[in-house]
Amino acid sequence: MLLPLLTLGVLLSARPPADEKVFAPCPEASAEWTAARERLLALDARLEALPDGGDRKAGAKALRELLTSHCFAMSREEREPVPEDVSPLALKAWWKQGGRTWVESYLELGKPGARMVVLPPEARETLTLDSVKPDHRLASLLCAASDTVCAKEMEGPYTRVDAAFLRALDRPDESSVAEAEAESRKGCEEAARTRPQRWRYTAWRSCEGGWTSFDKVLPVVRMRVPKDGWLVLRGRRGHHGFCDEVRAYHLGTGAAWVSQSCSDLALYDDAKRIGQVDVKTTNANRLARVRVGTLSVDSLRELTWVLLLADEAITVDRARPLTRAVPAGYPIEWRERPSGITTRGGGGGGSFWGNTGQTTLRWTWFPPEKAEPLSGELTWPESADPADDHADRLLVDAEDSFKEGCPSRPAPVDLLDFTRPASVNKRDAPEGVTAQQDDLVTALRDWRPSPGCAVTGK
Repeated sequence: MLLPLLTLGVLLSARPPADEKVFAPCPEASAEWTAARERLLALDARLEALPDGGDRKAGAKALRELLTSHCFAMSREEREPVPEDVSPLALKAWWKQGGRTWVESYLELGKPGARMVVLPPEARETLTLDSVKPDHRLASLLCAASDTVCAKEMEGPYTRVDAAFLRALDRPDESSVAEAEAESRKGCEEAARTRPQRWRYTAWRSCEGGWTSFDKVLPVVRMRVPKDGWLVLRGRRGHHGFCDEVRAYHLGTGAAWVSQSCSDLALYDDAKRIGQVDVKTTNANRLARVRVGTLSVDSLRELTWVLLLADEAITVDRARPLTRAVPAGYPIEWRERPSGITTRGGGGGGSFWGNTGQTTLRWTWFPPEKAEPLSGELTWPESADPADDHADRLLVDAEDSFKEGCPSRPAPVDLLDFTRPASVNKRDAPEGVTAQQDDLVTALRDWRPSPGCAVTGK
């Protein structure tokens, strides 16, 4: 008699408390699953048709209604996938960038053998004329969220720069981040295995959901591509062999002016100063020249657009959906109990890299009609910053299109007084390069066309 009583006691102690709620996927073969699939498709179509500048509540309300329905109720394991006041533009972007993948994953879990969960991306902020103050630095180029013409114009450049940000997340030199993520995931599984079996999935999923990769991305943008004005770049390119430069490119015509002073670093070889730069010899070996001509207008305009947006990049917890395999032996069911079993964990990662061959270029865009110029810095020729790295590639593309010839516009020498060069590493230029940069501007002022070449334009 004693053994049956003990067995009954074990069974009763394993029974979940009455206040414990359980949420599980709907089986694929069920009528509920089929109905849920239809609701998902209907929401997909509704969000697609949602006006970018429309009602802020309609889309978010429809999403929440879907997520609280029976077959998607496990989505409560994510606290807030998108804010309540999310704009239609941001909501639609989030849906396309991985929100739909996350929502659909709860139907996938209802299929036989499926054991992959999805962590959703974070909804991004918007950068539109509606979302900024009137004095925002880019206000003259920003468009309303509802401006479909503007959206179409910038679709290509935005798609390319956004892809560049996502590619940066997969760089092989991000090994430190990969190691941190692997360690965090291992810790989540080990911690979950110490819980009662019915709580293991909840503990594991809660921990995995805490992983933040601090991804750098652009906001959801509505901004026209600049089509006029001058882009001026100043600074040094190269390391041991280098050129100090002033470059001026006209966005309207592609007119290009390049003033360069090039040399190789001369180094002392005596014991006292070995490895230090011999400034006098380095400068004595300089070769100066001015080149004029034209380059691709489209490449130049896209480059300027990216440079202007670079300072608007934001950091999000996750830029894209992440998939995770559910450990073996964990029943896929999300559990909640007011008296609570505390679940926590997760981690984060991020990295930065650089090399001695990198230099800094200072850029300035002078809009037409004497509007306020905008400026910033660009790491050359490659960068850990995805915006800079993409701009570097666009700059190479634009300058590869250079064709020497008579300039269509005079050099903007008066504007150059409102620019300044980026600093150069003190080890490479112990005495600075101010005098050399002044000489570069003077060379542009003194340039004279060859016989038969006349400067056109204004």
